[in-house]
Amino acid sequence: MEPARATNSAAVPATGTIEHFAIEPVPLALKTVRWPDLFMIVSNFLINPSTILIGGLAVVSGLSVWSTIFANVVGIGTAFIAYVIMATVGVDYGITGQVACRMAFGIRGAKWLPSIMRTLASCYWFAVQTMVGAAVIVAIAHQWTGHNYSVIYTGLALAAVQVLLALVGYNWLKMISRFSLPIKVLGIIYIFWILMHGPGASYHPAAALHYHGHSGWGYMLVVVWLNSMTASWLSMITDAADFCRYTRSRKDMWWGTMLAVLLATGMSVSLGAYGAAASLSRQPNPFSLAAELDPHWFTLCLLLVVIALDETTINVMNLYTGGLSLSNLFEGPGRFWNTLFVGIVSTGLSALPILIDRLLPFTTAMGYLFAPLAGVLLFHYLFIEKMRVNVAALYDLDGIYHYWHGVNVTAVAWCFLGGGLYYIMPIATLPAMVVPLATGAGYLATVRILERLQPRASNAFTRRSASSEQDFSLEASMPSE
Repeated sequence: MEPARATNSAAVPATGTIEHFAIEPVPLALKTVRWPDLFMIVSNFLINPSTILIGGLAVVSGLSVWSTIFANVVGIGTAFIAYVIMATVGVDYGITGQVACRMAFGIRGAKWLPSIMRTLASCYWFAVQTMVGAAVIVAIAHQWTGHNYSVIYTGLALAAVQVLLALVGYNWLKMISRFSLPIKVLGIIYIFWILMHGPGASYHPAAALHYHGHSGWGYMLVVVWLNSMTASWLSMITDAADFCRYTRSRKDMWWGTMLAVLLATGMSVSLGAYGAAASLSRQPNPFSLAAELDPHWFTLCLLLVVIALDETTINVMNLYTGGLSLSNLFEGPGRFWNTLFVGIVSTGLSALPILIDRLLPFTTAMGYLFAPLAGVLLFHYLFIEKMRVNVAALYDLDGIYHYWHGVNVTAVAWCFLGGGLYYIMPIATLPAMVVPLATGAGYLATVRILERLQPRASNAFTRRSASSEQDFSLEASMPSE
C-alpha cells in the first residue's frame, strides 16, 4: 500500500531563488523531479576526485584493475541498498533524512547523534575532495606554467567558491548537474583515450586491464577496500531523503539512484584503476598522469574544467546535506545560515593535509559510527514503522517519537553496542555488512521483548500502537515558522 503523499501547498519559491525549506516537509507542488534529474545529481556525487583516486590507490596497494572495480562497485552498491530504502522517506513525505531519524532515535536523540555525526562527515568529505582537487589543479598549473603553487591556498579558494554555490540550495543542484555531467563524462572518455595511447606497452588496454599488483584478487586486500567503501558510503544513509524529497515517485528514485550507482561508480573507479595500472602503480591519480603524458594546452585546459566540475558538484552536495543536518540540530538559524557555518568549518579543514593522508583509517572509523546507526534506522523503519511515518509527530515534543525525554534509549544503546562489535570484528568478516544486520536485529528483538514485558507502560511503542489510526499525511503537519 502506498503511503499517504504530501498535500500541503504552502508558498512555493520561484525556481532559481535561494531554497528556504530546511527541516519542514516540502509541499507537493514542488515534488516534480523525475529520474533523469536524480540520475544526474547522484552521478555527479559519485563521479568525484576521491572516488577516482581511491580506484588508483587500490591498484597501487596491490589489487588488479578488475578486483579494484569489483571491490568498489560492490562496496558502494551494498551501501546504496540501505540508501534507497531510506530515500523512500523523502519521496513519500518530503522530509529530510535527519528529521526521519527522529522516528528511531527520538526528537532530541536524532539531534545529538545522527545530526552531529553526519555534519562532521560532510565537513570531512568536503575537505578531502577539496584537497584532492587542489592537488591536481596545482600539478596541472605547474605543468602548464612551470611555476609552483600552494595546494592549501588553491584549496581554500576552491572551497570559498563552493560554499557560495551551496547556499542557493536544491535548484542549483539540479542546474549544475544537468550542465556538468555531460562535460565530465566526455572529459573522462578523453582522459581514457590519452592513457590508452601513452608511451610504452603498459598503457595499452590489453596490458593495463590484465595488470596484477602483488595481490591481484587476494581475499584480504579485496575485503579491506570493499569494507572501507561500504562503511564510508553508509554515512550517506541519513542524507538519502535529502536528495529525494523533491522527487515525484519511488520509481523515479529507484531508477535514478541505482543507474547512477552502477554507471557512475564504475566509470570513476575504472579511470583511477586504469591510470594506476598503466603507470605500473607509479601514479594513482589519472588527472596528474594525463597532464604528464599530454601537456598540450587543450588537454590541460580540459583537465582543469573536469576537475573543477568534479570538485564543485560533490562539494556543493556535501555542504547542502551538511547544512540540512545542522538545521535539525539548530532549527533557529535556518538552512542558509547553517549551510554557511558548515561551509566555514569545512573550508578550515581543507587546510589540513593529514585528512587525506589518513583516508583509509578515517573511512574505517566511519564504519564504527554509521554501520550500527544504519542498522537501527533501517530495522526501525522497515519492521516497526512498516515504512509509514507519522510526520506530524516528528515535530511534536509530546508525540509518539518523544520516547524518554526525547531520546530512544534502546536505539542509542544499540548504536554503541554495534560500534563496539564493529571494533572487535576482524576485517575479514566484513563488519560493514555484518554489523548493520546484527545491530538492527538486536535492536528489533529488544523492542519486541520490552513491548511484552511492559504492555501497559507509557512508553513510545505502546503509544504508537494506540495512535496507529492517526492520519499519516502531511496535510496541516508543516511546523510553524
